[in-house]
Amino acid sequence: MKSAVFTYQKTESTIDFEGRIALVFFTQGCNFRCCYCHNPELIPVKDNNMTFEQLGTILEKAGDNWIDGICITGGEPTLQKALPETLSYIKKTGMDIKLDTQGSFPDMLDKVMQYCDYVAMDYKISADRYPVVTGVDIDKVSIAQSLNLLKKGSVEYEIRTTVVPGIHTEEDIKKICSELIGVRKFVLQTFIPRDNLPGKDLRTAERTPVDMIESFAELCRGYLEQVVIR
Repeated sequence: MKSAVFTYQKTESTIDFEGRIALVFFTQGCNFRCCYCHNPELIPVKDNNMTFEQLGTILEKAGDNWIDGICITGGEPTLQKALPETLSYIKKTGMDIKLDTQGSFPDMLDKVMQYCDYVAMDYKISADRYPVVTGVDIDKVSIAQSLNLLKKGSVEYEIRTTVVPGIHTEEDIKKICSELIGVRKFVLQTFIPRDNLPGKDLRTAERTPVDMIESFAELCRGYLEQVVIR
């Protein structure tokens, strides 16, 4: 039987799952086409996910090497039908689980939150401008449902926005904050240009200026309790 994961980062990470030495697993497929996606090679879906036996071998070796956290990212993990079984399988090893998601599949998120110790949900931009970033029409209701699941649930979480110069404006940030009232932790992430970005004009764009992201963070602190720059 195939698991939900496709591949993994061969070296451990100390930045993907705060407080843990983590192994990062990647899933295939995404229904978004974000112009600044850092993993565009994971957007297509192929029938070559790991088997549970392969996954188990990797997890056993990880446990022997002081790994205590597993980060599941993508792609969009909640697209994978085998995600509940996969997270349950990982959880039985005793390792903590962090799930990355963009929140467009709330029913699956609701199913798997019981296995998660931390969820990081991307909030791309103000709800009315989502197609500007994602390149597709988005069901705003689904995004709102996922947000509410996290706000009302007991799982530790963060909501995060990557600030892209030329796309995110001060007005966007104000709208985002008004839409996120009540979240526990909001993270503003620095945009870093790369050669593989789907938006070709962004490959040579500027990195998010420090003064810009600091100004936005200060603005957000007028709305939200905990605001972090990453």
